Amino acid sequence: MSERIQHTLGRNVAAIRATLGLNKVEFALQLGISRVELDLIEDGCSNVKLTTLSKLAANLGKEPWELLK
Repeated sequence: MSERIQHTLGRNVAAIRATLGLNKVEFALQLGISRVELDLIEDGCSNVKLTTLSKLAANLGKEPWELLK
């Protein structure tokens, strides 16, 4: 069975954020979301709005599609 897209997004966001040395609080503040919302995204438990996906990608230096593959 294939992995849900939310889990793929969450895994990629968490890995790239960690590689960049950003903690969750710093990154959530950059995005304008709560740390709790970031936790939900990284845990694969959130259906992310396109605007949030765009912000995630921009702040991680990636294109939105790169976070989903």
